Amino acid sequence: MDKDFVTILIFGHKTSKTRHLKIQKKTIKIGLYLSAFALLTVTFFFCDYIQVKKKMYEISQLRQQTETQRSQIHFFSSKIEELEKQVSKLKDFDKRIRIIANLERGQDPTPFMGMGGPSSSDLREKLKVEKDEKGLVHQMKADVERLQTEATSREASLSELEKVLQTKQEILVHTPSIWPVQGWVTSDFGFRTNPFTGLTQMHEGIDVSNRTGTVVIAPGHGFVSDIGSDLVHGKFVVISHGFGMTTRYSHLNQALVKIGQKTKRGDKIAEVGMTGKTTGPHLHYEVRLNGIPVNPMRYILN
Repeated sequence: MDKDFVTILIFGHKTSKTRHLKIQKKTIKIGLYLSAFALLTVTFFFCDYIQVKKKMYEISQLRQQTETQRSQIHFFSSKIEELEKQVSKLKDFDKRIRIIANLERGQDPTPFMGMGGPSSSDLREKLKVEKDEKGLVHQMKADVERLQTEATSREASLSELEKVLQTKQEILVHTPSIWPVQGWVTSDFGFRTNPFTGLTQMHEGIDVSNRTGTVVIAPGHGFVSDIGSDLVHGKFVVISHGFGMTTRYSHLNQALVKIGQKTKRGDKIAEVGMTGKTTGPHLHYEVRLNGIPVNPMRYILN
């Protein structure tokens, strides 16, 4: 019978008696089983807790990445909208300037429309339905690069326009476009009756009458290419304006410039006189384009 029990001796102080504690072996086994089960349970819950913490950390990291991607999406969305507005303005400006400058242009090699990718109006909708936000970020980066390429193309086009307009500005500055002298037009450009011979002949300029000594000015930028005198024109000055255009001033009292001298619009170049064949003091003013006389009134703007 004692074989089913385990006796435990408990010793106290010297004066106290020794106690005997009998425990059934079955009870000890049950206790051991319960302890082992409790240990396994605690170990299981501890491992599960570690796994839960790990999952929670991963979820936290994913949330942080998602927030970062959302922030990037909103940033790129804003940048795309700004770039689209700027490129649209550049495109309209380019078109207006080309119309004003009368410049023809072929088909645009880099059209702004129809290049693919989501438009800015669809981005917010995609934010609600797109699960792959990382892919959307990459797509938006591609859109930003596309818009930057378009902006660079527009910049190159505007630089081309600037060069063309600068050339046109040079032409305008050198074109004789103001009156060389104040006075009264007594004879127009074209066929007329010669006051000396009575015959009809071509008058290759216009005659502007005023008193002797009235100042003659250059109607455009250029340089003095010739100064001389003959029986018909009297004293004369010729200015070359470039681009195949020259002006001639005849019947002068005197020249105020020298051959080779550069002149600007408004510079004093001579005085009205009555040298050569003339019935009175006036300026005979000619404009020639590639050597052919043209009507000076076509160019005078003031």
